[in-house]
Amino acid sequence: MSKLSQWGLLALACTMSAAVNAKGERYGGSVSMLSIDSIEYEQGESGTTDSLRFGLVHTRPIDEDNNRWRWWLGFNYLSESVDAPANGIYQEVTNYEFRVVPQYALSSWSVFTPYIGVGLSAAYSQYSNRWPVDSAGFKYGSQLDDIDQFEAGAVATIGTVIKLGSDPDAHIQIIPQASYILPIYNDGLGGLELTVSLLF
Repeated sequence: MSKLSQWGLLALACTMSAAVNAKGERYGGSVSMLSIDSIEYEQGESGTTDSLRFGLVHTRPIDEDNNRWRWWLGFNYLSESVDAPANGIYQEVTNYEFRVVPQYALSSWSVFTPYIGVGLSAAYSQYSNRWPVDSAGFKYGSQLDDIDQFEAGAVATIGTVIKLGSDPDAHIQIIPQASYILPIYNDGLGGLELTVSLLF
C-alpha cells in the first residue's frame, strides 16, 4: 500500500472513529463545485477552473436551542486538469483535504437552521504534468518539475441545515453550503466552493 493511500485511510479513520454510537452523531457524503483560484508561480500563473470535489462528512445535529455549536469534520478528494491562461502554467492537480470547521446556528425556522462557521483546511496536493504555455495557448520549452506539498487554508462557511423528520436526534440532514477557502500556508488550492451534503 502506498504512503499516500495510508494517509488517506488514516484521515478516513479519524473522520469516522468519533463515538459511532453517541447520540446524534451524523455521517454522510458531499459533492462540491470548487471554483479554483489561480496560483502564482515564478514561471507564470496557473489557470482557473471549476472542479467537482467529493467528500465524507461527520458532524452532529444543530439547532437554535440545545445544540447551537457543532464541529464539522470533512475529508475531501479532487482530481482536475487546469488549463493555462496566456503565458501561464498548465498543470494537473490531485488534492486530499481534511477540514475542521466549528459552526454556529443563527436561528431556526421550521425545518431550516441557517448557520455560519470559520475553520481550517489541511491538505496534501500533487501538481503534475506542468508546462509553460505561450500567448497562443501552446505548450513550449521543457516540462516543469512536479510539486508535492502539504497546504493549509482558512475556511469560512455559510449554509443551512434542512431537517427531514420530526425527531431532532434522528432526522436526516440535507445541507447546502457555500464556503471560501483562503490558502495560508504553501500557496495552494483556494476559491469559492458550493456544496450539498446528505447526512444520516
